[in-house]
Amino acid sequence: MMTLSCPKVTPDNIALNSQAQTEIDDELEALEERKRALRTRRNTHSPISSIPPELLSTIFVFHVQQTQSRYSPDNPNILSWRIIGRICRHWREIALGTPELWATPFLNCSKATDEMLTRSKMAPLNLKIGRRYRMDCIQKALMHMERLEVVSLLFLHGDTAGCRCIMEFINKLSSRSAPKLRSLALEVGNRQTPRIAIPIYFPAPNLCNLRIKHCDLSWASSVLTGLTVLDIKKISPECLPTLDELISALRRMPALHTLVLEDALPTLSSHTASLPRAPRAMNVQLFHLKHLRLTATMLEVANVLTCIESTTSEVRLVCRASSGNPNQGWDLSLPIISRALESCFKGPPDKSRQAPRSMQLSSISGCVRLSYSTVRNPSSWTTTASCLDLSTECPIILDFDFPIHMARTILSDLGRIVPLGSIEAMYFNCFFACWDGFWADVLTRGGARNLAYMHLRGPFEVLEELLKSLRSRKHSVSRSVGGRSQQGPIFSPALSHLVLHQLEFDSSIFNWMRPSDLLDVLIDRVNEGRGLDHLAITLTSGIFARDVQLLREVVADVSWDGYASDEEYLTDYMEEDDDDDDDDFMDYEFYSDGYAS
Repeated sequence: MMTLSCPKVTPDNIALNSQAQTEIDDELEALEERKRALRTRRNTHSPISSIPPELLSTIFVFHVQQTQSRYSPDNPNILSWRIIGRICRHWREIALGTPELWATPFLNCSKATDEMLTRSKMAPLNLKIGRRYRMDCIQKALMHMERLEVVSLLFLHGDTAGCRCIMEFINKLSSRSAPKLRSLALEVGNRQTPRIAIPIYFPAPNLCNLRIKHCDLSWASSVLTGLTVLDIKKISPECLPTLDELISALRRMPALHTLVLEDALPTLSSHTASLPRAPRAMNVQLFHLKHLRLTATMLEVANVLTCIESTTSEVRLVCRASSGNPNQGWDLSLPIISRALESCFKGPPDKSRQAPRSMQLSSISGCVRLSYSTVRNPSSWTTTASCLDLSTECPIILDFDFPIHMARTILSDLGRIVPLGSIEAMYFNCFFACWDGFWADVLTRGGARNLAYMHLRGPFEVLEELLKSLRSRKHSVSRSVGGRSQQGPIFSPALSHLVLHQLEFDSSIFNWMRPSDLLDVLIDRVNEGRGLDHLAITLTSGIFARDVQLLREVVADVSWDGYASDEEYLTDYMEEDDDDDDDDFMDYEFYSDGYAS
């Protein structure tokens, strides 16, 4: 029998083995270090390593800015740019040696805030909070008052701790200078008491961008000096300016290019019978103004517009009806608003001013909205969401929150201001009742001679009125309307593309909304040499495959999503089984719970 024996383990053997392992580990570590050094040397010979560190640093800063613009301040992905420090040792050294990369602290993590404040050294700081934040992180960052360049504290839900933080920051700012501060945005909840107030003395000499909401300020404050962006929303009634105070403040901002005043305009009595007119020489001249947004009653908006001389190309006016006589307020304000819009619509075309190519008529909570764009088919208009902010796509937005019975007056009057001859596309997304001659009022009886594209979504009347308007003047195969033939010029003679979205056809002979009526008016236009090239029908009920087949004989390109096909099948099925006994509609025995009567 073989006997196995283990070598005798002695303390000396253990020590020798341990020493040998240590020596091997040291050799492995030295080998790894040698490999890292060789990789670094190899990387120095790659083309990208020939980029000077200063240029590479600039590229990194640009990349970080692009990343930060894509994510909200509290999204961890906003730090995804840090991967550049893991590419190679050279890039990591440059990233760590570029303070600007770390100058926007992540205020949702205490460790990240501390590290970024340290690595940013003395670079100007950008402080922006999202919905999630740590108050201790905000307070740490605000301690660097001399480095603050951008501060955006938007406490949207009226957080008490957040409001206290803003108050402490304002108090510090009133006693300590913020020489690098260029942009300040403050917002608290509308129920916050006491209200946050911007002090009269404000030692931020380089501030050029001020945005506040639900905060108060004195219109004599030094903060209202030299600004290029002024955005004030929802200030207290007792802090609303007089017209003289507002004009005086605007005179201190000759380079202003963005002016937003929402419920921050001088008030007027609802019984105002006339608007004061100062000599034109007394008006404030804002020739750098590019974006203007005013929200108040129409009289208050007009009252401010009388005193501003500008060549702004992007305007949004949100006008509410006065509590007194809305018709009188409209009549008093319209001439002034018309003159203000002339520089946008009828001024000489140049690089900053172009004729509108498309218009959108929509209704938001009963408010009539007219939008005009220099883009033929703005991408934001093809969805159900409305364009709420000024942009290059939509330079003119007019909101009128007036009684709905004034819609006809509003649309007819505005139709005489807008150069409809340049309009190529029309988007309709309204749900108020249309009237007889609706499209003639909206498009001023033939004024839209270049209108080639229409996108319709709304109540049944809008479809009915459109079909009436599309009828031919002569040789019409379509039904007459009230025994009358179509008179006047051809409706939108250039129309070539029609989109019907979420509309409803009706087979009743007592209205003008049958699919056959659409077919007839399109035949009329073909006979007039004005036939459609494209017809799109989406989410529209009351039209079936047999109707679409007939339409394709008149229009070369007809797209239909088959929305009503199920309804058509159900209708045919019900007609086939119409004579069946009602008792056979449901098999009660099948659905019984086992207890037969």
